[in-house]
Amino acid sequence: MSSTNTRLKHFSFALSLSALLVSSFQALADASPRVMSVDWTQTETMLALGGVPVGVAQGQDYDAWVKSPPLPPQTKDVGLRTQPNIERIYELRPERIFIAPYFSSMKHRLVDIAPVTTIDLYESGITDWSVLTSFTRRFGEELGREAEAEALIQQYEKRLSLLKQRINKGQPPLLMIQFMDTKHVRVFGQNSLYSQAIEKIGLSNAWNEKTNSWGFSLVGIDKLAGIKAQIVIVEPLPYGGAEQLSQDPFWQYVVQQSGEKVMQVAPVWSFGSMPSALRFAELVTASKVEELTQ
Repeated sequence: MSSTNTRLKHFSFALSLSALLVSSFQALADASPRVMSVDWTQTETMLALGGVPVGVAQGQDYDAWVKSPPLPPQTKDVGLRTQPNIERIYELRPERIFIAPYFSSMKHRLVDIAPVTTIDLYESGITDWSVLTSFTRRFGEELGREAEAEALIQQYEKRLSLLKQRINKGQPPLLMIQFMDTKHVRVFGQNSLYSQAIEKIGLSNAWNEKTNSWGFSLVGIDKLAGIKAQIVIVEPLPYGGAEQLSQDPFWQYVVQQSGEKVMQVAPVWSFGSMPSALRFAELVTASKVEELTQ
């Protein structure tokens, strides 16, 4: 199959899925409690479970970074994640508000609007597939959607199993990075969302160094030299970064020493839950399949 046909197939699938989701949002909204979160990880999980949040923080940025599940048209933007518009949230009349621990500083303002529930995913710094499924089940319980949570987990695991079948065995480990500037990168380690995603499709992570609670190390590109792995660049690149890197002899040396062709994928929310993990796995699989046609 040509790379064009492969992309068209994925685009057609995504378009059909988005159309189906959007067409059902109004019916779901009528039956759903009025809930919301300023945390995108919780928002994507809420949507994946069939909930329709009344509000979201930085909706345009959600569309750029998270993308799927898409936001329904009736979900209103409430401003910045770190400084949401409290008056706007009040106007939306939520019956319940969810936050992550790192947004706890705003809890005292939100409790005057609706009961606030804190749900943790990354605070412990331990992230594996069981943590992601537990988070999904907990959210299902909080939303009264336990059956939907179990169905979602089964659906995602089945999809990941199918993706795994499309990837040839004997693949090199992946070195997954995101540029902060042209000299420094986040490198995603074993406890990252990305690592959980690729392990489910039969790939391994080349980075074994110490990471933070979100699963990445912040290092200079010199730390990547000599690592034998396929480099995966997660977009976006810094402004003008592509041109600068193409002319940077040290970066070209790092790529040469890796022994593999560089893979570049669209932005994926690295602080996400199961929906982001599946999306990352799909992007990597699509790139792997495309490599076979070139």
